[in-house]
Amino acid sequence: MPAHQPPSRALVASAALIAAIVINATVLACGDDNETTRATTTTFVTTMNGAGEFPANAEAGTGTATVVKSGGVYTYTISYTGMTGPLTMGHIHGPALAGANAPVIVPFADAPGAPATGTLTGTFTSTNTATISNDSLDVLMRTGNAYVNLHTAAHPGGEIRGQLTLKP
Repeated sequence: MPAHQPPSRALVASAALIAAIVINATVLACGDDNETTRATTTTFVTTMNGAGEFPANAEAGTGTATVVKSGGVYTYTISYTGMTGPLTMGHIHGPALAGANAPVIVPFADAPGAPATGTLTGTFTSTNTATISNDSLDVLMRTGNAYVNLHTAAHPGGEIRGQLTLKP
């Protein structure tokens, strides 16, 4: 039997080169997958009025709200008209279906003092409560268990309201 001989330097170098090529090819292939993955957007919408409040009211104010989630950022646009006076507050509340009230999940910082007709816009990245995560907020909005509520001095409990739902 021949005596055991250590591998030559050329053989070790070749094996190292092949391993480096395989690793780099794997990294590049994974990198390509990541580059083609795009942040998905989800849109939630509602129409608001006094009849949607609990208890309902007969005020003439109306509005629409859109909440778009892209990645981890939510962007809201709330257009409203005909309120009894300037806004005192505005929020997303939940969990609650129509005909029930619930705590605030997300306050709209630009609502206090906004005029009786206008548009609120802004972004948020998380809820203001430790009991409802962003994933839970998404489920609530998707299932109609979260609502947008705008408040005035004449209606401190809310003047117009609408349940958020997934945009078809």
